[in-house]
This record gives sequence, C-alpha cells and structure tokens, in this order.
Amino acid sequence: MRTEEFNKCREFLEGQIMRTPDNKELIAAYQKLLELKSIYDTEIHISMLDKKARRMEFQQQVQTTVSATENHEEGISTKDDVQNYNQLQLNQNNLMANQKNWYNYQRIQHHHFGDN
Repeated sequence: MRTEEFNKCREFLEGQIMRTPDNKELIAAYQKLLELKSIYDTEIHISMLDKKARRMEFQQQVQTTVSATENHEEGISTKDDVQNYNQLQLNQNNLMANQKNWYNYQRIQHHHFGDN
C-alpha cells in the first residue's frame, strides 16, 4: 500500500475511532491497516536491498571482466615485448654490421675525390 493511500485510510479510521472509541471493529481494522503497512514497507525495503545487491554484483562482475581483459592485454603486450627483445638480441651482430656499413657509406658519400 502506498503511503498516500495508507494515510487516507489511517486518517479516516482515526477519525471514526475518535467518534466511537468503543467500536472494536474499527480498532481491529486500524491494527490490521498498521500491520499490512508494516509488511508492505518491509517487502519494499527488502526489494530495494536486493536490487542494490544485484547492481553491486553486476558492477563487480564488470570490474572483474575489465581487469581480466586489461591483464590479458598487458600479458600479451609483455610477451610481444620479450619476443621483440629476444629477436633484437639475436640480430645484434647483424645490426652492428649494418651500422658500420652505413657509417662507411656516409663517409664515402661525403668524401670528394677531387672531381671539383
């Protein structure tokens, strides 16, 4: 029962009880109204808590999924970096030879053999 409806019923019953305080049926109806409102409020509160718990579980699952994805991607990146480093180490001698050849080529290009 919504609060507005409850308040209208409560006010009506309280008014009737004030007019005829000896009417046990009105008092019983008033007590039943309070019990039903209490049950309704408890169920609404439990429902809100369940909804909040489900939302928190969903957010936790999303965060876990995002973290797992980031860790997986980071693991792939690290693995690729290690493979690239190892490949560079294997080719280090070749790179040094290429660098020496490049320097020799540059010296030849800038050396004038008296053609001027």
